[in-house]
Order: sequence, then structure tokens, then C-alpha cells
Amino acid sequence: MEFGLWIFAIKRLGQTYEAAQMIYNNLSEAAKEDLRKEYDEFCQNQ
Repeated sequence: MEFGLWIFAIKRLGQTYEAAQMIYNNLSEAAKEDLRKEYDEFCQNQ
């Protein structure tokens, strides 16, 4: 996963890097895609 998406996931999930990584790794593919879409929208609005 790209660095920016990790930072976004950490902030979005309100967790430390390790916790966010563990949560992300256990997400379904659909949930990962939703997070990716949310991240893309976030980047477009910056």
C-alpha cells in the first residue's frame, strides 16, 4: 500500500500504525476498496 494511503488509514481508523495495519489486513476486499475510494476523494479535495 502506498505511504499516503497508510497515513490516511491510520488517521481514519484512529489507530497507531501497527493497529491500523492489523485492522486493514483483516478488512474484506470491499472494505479495502471503500477505504481506497475515500482516500482518492480526500486527495482530490486537497
